[in-house]
Amino acid sequence: MNQLVFHFQKNTNNLAIFAYLVNVILISLLFNNPIIIVGVLVSLLVVAFFTRREKFKTYCKFSGLIFLVTVLFNLILNQRGNNLLLTIPFVKVTLESLSNGIILGVSFVNLLWAFYLYDALIRIKVIFELLAKFFKSVAIVFVLTIKFIPQIIAIYRETKELNKFRVYEKPQKFGQKIKVTLELTEVVLNKAIASFMNVADALTLKGYEQRQQKIGKTDFKNSDWAILIIVLISVIVNLVLVILKIGKINFGSANLLIQTDVKVWLVMIFDSLLILLPLIIGGWTYLWWKYYVSKTTASNTTTVKDFR
Repeated sequence: MNQLVFHFQKNTNNLAIFAYLVNVILISLLFNNPIIIVGVLVSLLVVAFFTRREKFKTYCKFSGLIFLVTVLFNLILNQRGNNLLLTIPFVKVTLESLSNGIILGVSFVNLLWAFYLYDALIRIKVIFELLAKFFKSVAIVFVLTIKFIPQIIAIYRETKELNKFRVYEKPQKFGQKIKVTLELTEVVLNKAIASFMNVADALTLKGYEQRQQKIGKTDFKNSDWAILIIVLISVIVNLVLVILKIGKINFGSANLLIQTDVKVWLVMIFDSLLILLPLIIGGWTYLWWKYYVSKTTASNTTTVKDFR
């Protein structure tokens, strides 16, 4: 984990981090304008890279697979449009269907990376106890949610490695590669769903949804309140923008209309900065320690030495 993200996680309480992550997921779900979702994707990749580098490459491969499968399914299921690009047996590829597929694929990838951050930054025990106290039925769903997507990634990686030891010819044609990819996806999903159900049964048998535990006191600093206020403002603003149809396109339509005005660019910048919040706050904390606290604190303390 990068120093900036580490300082953010260390100096921010659990509820503020949880609110930030929920806001990131909402941003990934609410908008589908290409300008906004590409900006959001870049911001997610930057934060993800600095948060957990060791799994970044694996997630990139899996997100690429999700993107490819999503685009292919959309080309097959949605063949609307007037600008014909390509015709193959039973499939008519148009500019509109290809654009819809790419937009949907990037949206799914954004959601995947949002849950990647969710799994990397969240403090599971504290948030679980909070949910178990007030929303008993949601507690198990919470644990499964933050572990389900990472579990799919792990199963995908293991299955792909095992396939390398099988004796079969490597597919050369594009159609054969698609068939192998779809078969791999089917195996991964079957294993993941089985694992999902096993974990749910195990948690139920252990009585996790019936736990009655006392929640300890949570301290709030000024930075925590600032994050919560920023997140609240962000949620309200984004919901209003969606209601006003700003940042939304007529997805699935044969006549695809994409907004490119100043308002869309402002929304993209606003949401991208919100996603980059850990790096911004972590950088501010680092600079504050380096140029203020380290100058006013005894120079032989461990903290000051680390920051210097």
